Amino acid sequence: MTKDKIKRLALVGGTIITPFRVVKNGIIVIEGNKISELGKSGDIHIPDDSEIIDVSGRMICPGFVDLLVHGGGGFGFADENIESIEKVSKYSLKHGSTSVLASLFAKPEKQLLKDLSKLADYIESHPNSNIRGIHMEGPYLNKEFKGAMNANYLWTPTVQSWNKLWEASKGYIKIMTIAPELPGAQQVMRAAAQQGVVLSIGHSMATYDEIEVAIDNGAAHVTHIFNAMSPFHHRHPGIILGALLRNELKIELIADTLHVHPAVMEFILKIKGSNGIILVSDSIRAGGMHEGEYEFADQKVYMKAKKAYLADGTLAGSTLTLNMAVKNMVETANAKITEAIRMASLNGAKVVNFEHKKGILAVGKDADIVILNNDYEVETTILGGEIAYQKVEA
Repeated sequence: MTKDKIKRLALVGGTIITPFRVVKNGIIVIEGNKISELGKSGDIHIPDDSEIIDVSGRMICPGFVDLLVHGGGGFGFADENIESIEKVSKYSLKHGSTSVLASLFAKPEKQLLKDLSKLADYIESHPNSNIRGIHMEGPYLNKEFKGAMNANYLWTPTVQSWNKLWEASKGYIKIMTIAPELPGAQQVMRAAAQQGVVLSIGHSMATYDEIEVAIDNGAAHVTHIFNAMSPFHHRHPGIILGALLRNELKIELIADTLHVHPAVMEFILKIKGSNGIILVSDSIRAGGMHEGEYEFADQKVYMKAKKAYLADGTLAGSTLTLNMAVKNMVETANAKITEAIRMASLNGAKVVNFEHKKGILAVGKDADIVILNNDYEVETTILGGEIAYQKVEA
């Protein structure tokens, strides 16, 4: 019996962002679902049976890792229709996200458990999808900083209710956003941390002292920094100071220039450094859609000029994509291209223990690759060595 022939692709002539170095006029050879060769064009031999793709004038980057995505393209992960998961998956691939945590929000118990079970079944039955796990944003959040969450749907923290969430998710909850100051939250955090869940502080009014206790109980993240949390105060420090000061905490940043001003994005880049920031989209179903009315957590959401908000003006997620987040960091926050790509790829991969195979371009790594033009538009997305999206020229 002859062994199946391994498919080879060769990306030729582009600028490779590894994302620690810039390799000009580089070549990447892909065999099957892995990178088999990478380097300067003069150093790489392209196998004769390779399909050659000329990417001259383009950037070749690791596929983006988006840890907070609720939806996009008119669909959401919390939709009743299971086909919506596939729709959001394709929307994410169109914008370069080859690894995504499908994000859910607080709902009544029966509905939320159903949403978790549905996502877990999809992930289990689609091992080659870009949907890699779940980010449970809630349901243990502070009503005082609910943001666009429905206050009526928030839960009181108990280990018993957490166990129901964990069981319904079949262990696919990778991150959970929680307000650590709530009564019972510490017990939930300990239980979740022991099951390998990354705990992210968000929708919270925790004090600095409470943040330190939260770190000891497994907190390692801060969800969408500056949004849905107590503002910075020099005499009454809270989450923001904790996020900037404590190296144990990584920051999730929505770099759309609406949630956080570009000057503040530049400030936290200087203070926290590119290794401490993870770019997330927090995209909702309005992402990529026309202006109009949408829905989030049984509430009306309005979208205008790429800004999604509730009737009272509260920002409701975003319409951002990570390729545009990279562009904004470079063009408005003075980030180097290597830093911006790293914040959109490897940093997120590290959080969910994917860094040994994703988020970086090197031999032996998964061939999850995004090709960008000079305006940071995605021209091609490669997932596991297969072309998952190709921009069609008008």
